[in-house]
Amino acid sequence: MKSKKEFILLGLVIIALAAYLTVRKTDRTNYELPVLSPIGDNEITSLKITKGKDSLELKKTDDRWLIQPEKFPADTGKVDAMLKIIRNLTVTALVSESPSDNRYDLNPENGISVVAAKGDSTLRSFDIGKSAPSGRHTFVKLADDTKVYHAGENFRNSFDQTRDQLRDKVVLTVDRNNVQQVDIKDKDNKTLLSLKQEPAAPAVAPEKNPDAKEPEAPEQPDIPAQPAKMEWKDAGGLPVNESDINNLFNNLSQLQCQSFIEGKTKADFTKPIYTVTLTGAKTVSLSIFEKLNNDDETYPAVSSENDYPFMMPAYKVDTMIQKNDAETPPMPKLIQKPKPKP
Repeated sequence: MKSKKEFILLGLVIIALAAYLTVRKTDRTNYELPVLSPIGDNEITSLKITKGKDSLELKKTDDRWLIQPEKFPADTGKVDAMLKIIRNLTVTALVSESPSDNRYDLNPENGISVVAAKGDSTLRSFDIGKSAPSGRHTFVKLADDTKVYHAGENFRNSFDQTRDQLRDKVVLTVDRNNVQQVDIKDKDNKTLLSLKQEPAAPAVAPEKNPDAKEPEAPEQPDIPAQPAKMEWKDAGGLPVNESDINNLFNNLSQLQCQSFIEGKTKADFTKPIYTVTLTGAKTVSLSIFEKLNNDDETYPAVSSENDYPFMMPAYKVDTMIQKNDAETPPMPKLIQKPKPKP
């Protein structure tokens, strides 16, 4: 009898516990996460990013993103990264139902406000706080919602950009296959180096023995003439090492500046100490000027491929120009002629 009562009591406890678990609402099950509307790949035409008193506005024009109001070209890779995050934004957990902006760096001083629009219509608006301790999420707030959520991925740094950081730093683009000549001149317009692509010297045929009987050559099918092999030669007609040519074009093919010079135009720089000119399908040039201060690690420069003056890291200049003693003028590193081929 006692055992039967114990079983009944145990059954009642189990039923009560099941009922409790069914009706009990915890923080983990008492909410539904918002589902954001999808955004097409090319729907977004403008972005506004605000942090504190600083605001960045970008607009898409002819498939290019331009920083407003100056219409500076923006770094395509950085903008594409932001657009991907905006389109794929997903909240994965509710962190706080009550306003906790300071705790999660969502306050006006530290938070980053993002508004993505198509024309005059807002497609997505949200605030970015600090990264979650896991390093795999970011604290966010959605438009018209005071709750704090986890968003998938750690992406605050992608939006924490200054105007200068977001500008496209590529100032010169060169396709070496379309370049036939490279000239470097100094401040007196004296040519320090001139390189040209010219046909390579033909291979020397072995000497024939006049007494030897020539074997009859078999008939050969008509083979189209092959274009002459081209190689780089200096002003004296000597071949230039292929590694030197590779280094030169590696530096110039996608030349990036360190920063742009605010408050100045290209017209403010008129007396370059070095001018690099590349001639081919089109002619492009890079002009390098005296350092603003002797201990600077950058040189002011302008490019025919960019509308704005910029600062070029000194080490990039040093890879092209060999600094000598005070009595010897600086010379391009490629000026050192290789030994003639035997």
